[in-house]
Amino acid sequence: MTREQLYGEYGSYHKDSRNRLCHAIGIPLIVLGILGLLALVRLGPVDLAVLAAIAVLIYYAAIDPRGALLSALIFLMLYLIGIRLSWEANVAAFILGWGFQLIGHRYEGNKPKFLTNMVYLLVGPLYMFGEIFMTLIHRRRPT
Repeated sequence: MTREQLYGEYGSYHKDSRNRLCHAIGIPLIVLGILGLLALVRLGPVDLAVLAAIAVLIYYAAIDPRGALLSALIFLMLYLIGIRLSWEANVAAFILGWGFQLIGHRYEGNKPKFLTNMVYLLVGPLYMFGEIFMTLIHRRRPT
């Protein structure tokens, strides 16, 4: 699927502003928890979080090169936080993030998109990081 198709499908399940806010909080928490927990598994000199992030970023680059660059920066930031947290805090971030996701979809009145196609588990962060970034740079500043 193309970037436009993936984003169009994903976006159609995320129109309610409360759902979008829940995702803007929940998705980074989920990624934080995953990276923090995967960092605990070492494969020689590299941890599993680094390998997983690289694999996901390669997929992102094929869909949306700019989004992949932004995601790489966010992954790095979340990774650096996650490796400093206890495993319990990373599990809590993961669970809390999914809680936000479920609450958001309750507001939206639909089920998460990944239930129809698991690829949307990967598309969600790419899409939401771009949305968060665009919202931040387009915010009107008080005059």
